[in-house]
Amino acid sequence: MTAPTRPILRWHGGKWLLAPWIISHMPAHRVYVEPFGGAASVLLRKPRTNLEVWNDLDGELVALFHLLRTAPDNLARLIEATPFARAEFDVAQSGEPCADDVEQVRRLLIRSHMGFSPCGAAFRGGHSKTGFRGRGVRAGTTPPMNWMGMPAVIASVADRMRGVVIESRPALELIAAHDSPDTLFYVDPPYLPETRDAGGDYRHEMTGDDHMALLDVLRAVRGKVILSGYPSPVYDAALAGWNRIEKTTHADGARKRTEVIWRSFEQQGTLI
Repeated sequence: MTAPTRPILRWHGGKWLLAPWIISHMPAHRVYVEPFGGAASVLLRKPRTNLEVWNDLDGELVALFHLLRTAPDNLARLIEATPFARAEFDVAQSGEPCADDVEQVRRLLIRSHMGFSPCGAAFRGGHSKTGFRGRGVRAGTTPPMNWMGMPAVIASVADRMRGVVIESRPALELIAAHDSPDTLFYVDPPYLPETRDAGGDYRHEMTGDDHMALLDVLRAVRGKVILSGYPSPVYDAALAGWNRIEKTTHADGARKRTEVIWRSFEQQGTLI
């Protein structure tokens, strides 16, 4: 099975395009942990290691990755049978109860790939609803063409997730449980509220105090840390002495933003 070439989700704050850059700054490691796993974009694009842990408190994401491990063929068949249709999209955005986790995951994928904004996939805050993505051509493809290829994406992602531990615990608990000198933590929390436009984009947001508690824990771990965020004097002050690297990117496919990673280590060899 080939490595995934497309993300399983268009997810707000997802790192699919940035993943190669982030991975290029990773050291060799035996244990890899994502305490704020989201769409697992970095995990899906990095080489396997001895132990990998994906974690998130969002129940829909947990259901997605659980289903990818237990019944990927069933999910692929359902998606293949789902037309790229406004009626399907409207139901997925309606908030109506789902019969089971399988339907919940199907609707999550519909919201993510048929909606204009990836924010709509999280079904949260001011971005909880978005328009139907029934037109537009980018990089020689269209949203309906991409949807047609989703069964193959499901198969490749399911294969990459084999052997990955799927968790749903508070991030600080998870970090404590897996900390060791051989651990690399890639930490991609909901960004500080003051560094982004509106906030409220996730089911489980973080306050400023939550971020300070996270930084306290990250400074004390025995493992190595790569932390993602937007430029922040709060992070810079708390992580004085860490290695700081910037990259210009485009938020929402248009606006220029500066992404930052803070590393708790000096680079001594790379993962790839």
